[in-house]
Amino acid sequence: MPTGPFLPISPRAALLARVHFGLTVPLLALTLIAFSARLYIRTWPQWRVSWDDLLIALGFITSLGSFALLAPEMHTAPTLLTFTEMTSDIKLAYLSVPLWNLSMTLIKTSIALTLLARFQPLSTTTRWWRPMLLSIITLQLIYFAGNTVWTFTKCRPLAANWDYSTPGALCLTLQTDLIVMSIGSGVNVLTDVLLSLAPMVAVLSRLRRPKREKVLVCCLTGVGLAASGASVAKAVIVGKWAPDDPKVDSWANAVSIGTWTVAEMFIAVFGACSPSLKGPVERLLGRCGFLLTRGEVVDFVQVKGERVARGSSANVEEGSGEMGSSRPVRYGAGEKGGLGKEDVVFVSTFGSGTTSNAHSE
Repeated sequence: MPTGPFLPISPRAALLARVHFGLTVPLLALTLIAFSARLYIRTWPQWRVSWDDLLIALGFITSLGSFALLAPEMHTAPTLLTFTEMTSDIKLAYLSVPLWNLSMTLIKTSIALTLLARFQPLSTTTRWWRPMLLSIITLQLIYFAGNTVWTFTKCRPLAANWDYSTPGALCLTLQTDLIVMSIGSGVNVLTDVLLSLAPMVAVLSRLRRPKREKVLVCCLTGVGLAASGASVAKAVIVGKWAPDDPKVDSWANAVSIGTWTVAEMFIAVFGACSPSLKGPVERLLGRCGFLLTRGEVVDFVQVKGERVARGSSANVEEGSGEMGSSRPVRYGAGEKGGLGKEDVVFVSTFGSGTTSNAHSE
């Protein structure tokens, strides 16, 4: 087996490696902030951790594992790699693929479960809400199973995927590989878009909130669209993958694919946790003199299946600091409307502080 200089790392590949760390490290910092905010809100002052929280935590951990496995192939200066070094880097990068697949499955399943749990009324008022989210979970699980099988069976023996000197190796064609990766890119983009747009279309259309606050909610819930952009960018580069073409800088392309892969994972985690930032962002904007709301008014509650308009006389419980929690609201005795505790079904809340201007249907 050759051990001397084998593969030159081009200046372009080295530049893209520096871009990789320049992009993904700040993204990691932002993701840590959002994840920590979600963790804080769900554990203090009351422990309210559910399955969606556990899944997003596992998704974040596996994304860090994939990020770590991709790091060795990011050579930030032009150099010559020995065959052994090249094989080791390719092996680690290849093993990051199933971790990426697992991470995205956990993250998207967590987001879908969050939407199902936080917006339970939509399951009865919007016919397509629950079937769509369950379909996304099913599609993602099917893709996870198929991609995992593909990753570990497309070459025999498995080591032939990264060790090009493996004797007697049998691998499927590059064209087949490109088709499978293109299908995967399509599934990722589709699920990213649906999970990003669904809350805005189905929920914000029913919210009686100031326009400025709706803009903030749209920005927070629409972060996942940036993950879709990363998926599209990666798909474009994958479509140009040609490791056997000497005119193509395959290592530079691999670095770019790794960059967009990590960006996709971190942005997805940030998007899943970003609703927890609504309260802190509102308070920060308020200190800067930019108020999103004026007063705390409950416009509608659902009372035994009927929408009932109310004024500002509600005695409302404290919110959770997240978008989309559902909790009962009770009117004070003797106040207008005089609703009893047993009459009130739910009122949906967005953000921190007291419940206000809930959607109804």
